[in-house]
Amino acid sequence: MKKICYFMMVIVVGCSYSVYTSGFSHLKSINVFVFENITTEYELEEMLDGILVDKFQNEARLKLINVDADCKIEGKILDYSKRILEYGEGNVDEYEVRILLDVTFTDLLNNEMIWQKKSLILSEKYSNSDVNEDESGDAMELIAKTEIEAQNRIFKALFEQIIKNSLEEW
Repeated sequence: MKKICYFMMVIVVGCSYSVYTSGFSHLKSINVFVFENITTEYELEEMLDGILVDKFQNEARLKLINVDADCKIEGKILDYSKRILEYGEGNVDEYEVRILLDVTFTDLLNNEMIWQKKSLILSEKYSNSDVNEDESGDAMELIAKTEIEAQNRIFKALFEQIIKNSLEEW
């Protein structure tokens, strides 16, 4: 009986699963550089910087510092577009905001690029209308109410992409 219990314990302990990884555990601090904005949409870089700084301060395992960081994030906002998705009764009911980014995450301790995406396109819909139901009366997915809210969601999604593709290495 002891052998069976021991065997079961080994199997249970050996098969543990976690979504938290130890990838790049040597990285303890990060510097988030303000992205260069080459679009005509002013202040996007400030909004993006504010969101990334807030997210790294509150949700990431890396300490946010400006000098002598172990790694850095830098990039460019390459393109910004807004297009109409849906009209209704002479008004625009729904838009889509798209932002094209060039993002690089670099390990400064080992002088190596961990993740780079030169053409990352993120998009989000928004609607100025109060209607959140489709024609059949079913609830639609919750979409942003304003263009700024859509931009914020895009930048939060960028943070998630950075974490998923760099620090959560499988």
